[in-house]
Amino acid sequence: MNVTSDLSGVISSGMCIGCGACEMADSSVKVSLSPNRLIYEPESAGSAAAEIGPFGVVRSVHLSQSTNNGRNMKASSGGLIKELLRHLLSSNQIDGVIALDHVGGIEFAARLVSSADDVDTLPGSIYHNLKQTPALQLLRDTPGRLAVVAIPCQLEGLYAWVKQMAPELREKITITIGLLCGWQYSHHSINAMGEYLGYNPEEIADISYRGGGPVGKLTVTTRDEKVFTASRRVDFGYQVAFDRHFNTSRCHVCINHSNFLADLVVGDAWLPSTVFTKTGISLVVCRTALAETALQSLVDSGSCVSIQVGEDEIRESQTDRVVFGEFAYAYAAYLREIGLHTPELHGPNEGFGTLKPRRQVTKFHRELVRKQSLMAARRYKYMKLRKATLELRGYIMRYVRWFMVRILRVKSLSGQRKEISRDRFSGFS
Repeated sequence: MNVTSDLSGVISSGMCIGCGACEMADSSVKVSLSPNRLIYEPESAGSAAAEIGPFGVVRSVHLSQSTNNGRNMKASSGGLIKELLRHLLSSNQIDGVIALDHVGGIEFAARLVSSADDVDTLPGSIYHNLKQTPALQLLRDTPGRLAVVAIPCQLEGLYAWVKQMAPELREKITITIGLLCGWQYSHHSINAMGEYLGYNPEEIADISYRGGGPVGKLTVTTRDEKVFTASRRVDFGYQVAFDRHFNTSRCHVCINHSNFLADLVVGDAWLPSTVFTKTGISLVVCRTALAETALQSLVDSGSCVSIQVGEDEIRESQTDRVVFGEFAYAYAAYLREIGLHTPELHGPNEGFGTLKPRRQVTKFHRELVRKQSLMAARRYKYMKLRKATLELRGYIMRYVRWFMVRILRVKSLSGQRKEISRDRFSGFS
């Protein structure tokens, strides 16, 4: 088999899916509508830097951590995004950042940040479903060079809108910083936690999903200044309310949790080698030269510590189910088979994983329909009882797998992989 190091093979075979990742990685490449095939594909072959693999375009992968302990503790996942935004603004590489900010209660919306000092006022990751229109409006109405922080589906929508409706806006986007997405949840999750912890969802003044350590706590503050918390790792109510059946329906067919379109991707490094961290360590995927340069600048300035690793760490940290869409592709096919509307989603990871068997996706769909009806009826307490009885075995096995893989390191013991040695993490906390 002839494998090329540029895009010539993709072009000649007609296998391009038009995702735009090559255009993002190589400024000499432009994706346009082919007059013959009438599909979007690269106009030129580009260079080896634009090669697309199962993880998308990857120039390098790193494990990184902010050296500002307070910033890192608040983020719980390494603190890299805020460090990057502060650097890009203070070095005058961008004029502003479009990122989520707290509006009030459980409402968050994109705002423009134009100074490095304002970056630390931004909240951490938000897990519940939000309206994303403000980000598009800011991009349309704000002049200058902009950075955009977004989850995969938001970035997909933004680029689709720009490409079809306002292509001139593409020049404004200097860099996109994407999140390795852990799915969005419906507001049923917040309501269910209200029943479990004892707060009224209508009285929420603020909500935070992370902070205080690598896993962190859900923290809800009500208008009368009462504070309710739940450990994301061990609180049973949290495991019920943030079960994946509480995700938005679109999340179940998402094949892009690794954010193929972002220049630089940041997420939690859930690895056996990072269990020691007291604050959090970021898994960082650089897809462009600018991303690599920005990360190196943080290291050179002492704002972060970082080690370069391989693509295997993406796979181990996020699992094959997530990075290769093993469940999503299978579930989407099942939904189409039974006649339900399903988006046609295809990514560079398609075909690299082992699709989940039909019986598994059939069972999941049956459970999803059942649980969505329970949510609609606000039967959250019954769902907690159900988790403690009918679903107890699966709940326990989740922790068994975590202990076996991350603590006992069974994959290392069996020779399936080699963990990163502890001495490489000098300077990490």
